[in-house]
Amino acid sequence: MKKIIPDLVTLMNLVCGTCACILALWGEYYPAFIFIIGAACFDFLDGFCARLLGSSSELGKQLDSLCDMVSFGLAPALMAFNWMMHSPARIPALAYFAFVFVCCAALRLARFNIDSSQIHDFKGLAVPAAAMVMAPMLAFGQVCAEQGFSSILLPLLNSSWFLPALSVLLGLLMVSRIPMFSLKGKRLSFKDYPRESVHFLSVILLAAPLAIAKGALLKVHFIYSTLPLLILFAMVLYVLVNLVAIGRRNEA
Repeated sequence: MKKIIPDLVTLMNLVCGTCACILALWGEYYPAFIFIIGAACFDFLDGFCARLLGSSSELGKQLDSLCDMVSFGLAPALMAFNWMMHSPARIPALAYFAFVFVCCAALRLARFNIDSSQIHDFKGLAVPAAAMVMAPMLAFGQVCAEQGFSSILLPLLNSSWFLPALSVLLGLLMVSRIPMFSLKGKRLSFKDYPRESVHFLSVILLAAPLAIAKGALLKVHFIYSTLPLLILFAMVLYVLVNLVAIGRRNEA
């Protein structure tokens, strides 16, 4: 029985991802984002359960990547595709740039499964991290559009070029060889893990206050305003911290 539990948790990741895909096609971007968060929670819990029960398996590893492909590869791409097909400045052909995101996510997950060097850290942007840039951005865009909020993000999302460019950028980051840190099994320490520590403090000192302040200005419930912004800011800072670190390493 204990061998089945982690796989059942992994399948809940898939269920959440499938719901996110359906909602994305219906144009319900914020609910789709919430289901992607649910998928991320189950994605964390399956590994935790496997370690706790001592039931890690090759089947579980492959199943995890297949579920991640739906929840963090296909679902955010469908959100972007549907948004681009219905935006005021839509150019339908450009919406298909969302396929770049999907293809790069598949390549990233396949490479991760056969690369034993990515046990403690990553090479390239992890697919869930890329999803947590795309999905909260579109979720917050929907909140702004429905509530009539003025935001620099909404004009960007409604432009003809922004989401195609973002899809390509995130896709390239996923298939790149840029070292990206992971927080798995690490304790924060400036001496041992400077990138991880800088990111953690940046989220606390920069991302959280900015997200909370913006949410307060909008006077909307935390779940609708601050949550997607906080996740978005945290993921953008994650990418920037890693890029700055690799740049300084090259200079040295």
